[in-house]
Amino acid sequence: MQGVFTREELDRYSLNFLCGLYKTTIGNLNQTARGVDILFKSVTAGAYERPALAFEATNEIVMELLRKGFIEAHSIEQIRLTSKGLDKCRQDCK
Repeated sequence: MQGVFTREELDRYSLNFLCGLYKTTIGNLNQTARGVDILFKSVTAGAYERPALAFEATNEIVMELLRKGFIEAHSIEQIRLTSKGLDKCRQDCK
């Protein structure tokens, strides 16, 4: 199934998203954030022009980060870093 992103884009945007989550939550593993808000702040402000695409893109990124174990998600509205995600952020986010 073809997603919104190519593999390279998904890898790049997932890291941007993860770093945005890290900045938003200040690395607090107990704090949640809205996935769409993180997408708009960290990946693309242009997503406001096509909200349906923004939700699809957010879902694709969230699923990728869940698969890698970097975040936990109760829904797209409630995501938070895992300790593995925090380690990744400390290593790769500037």
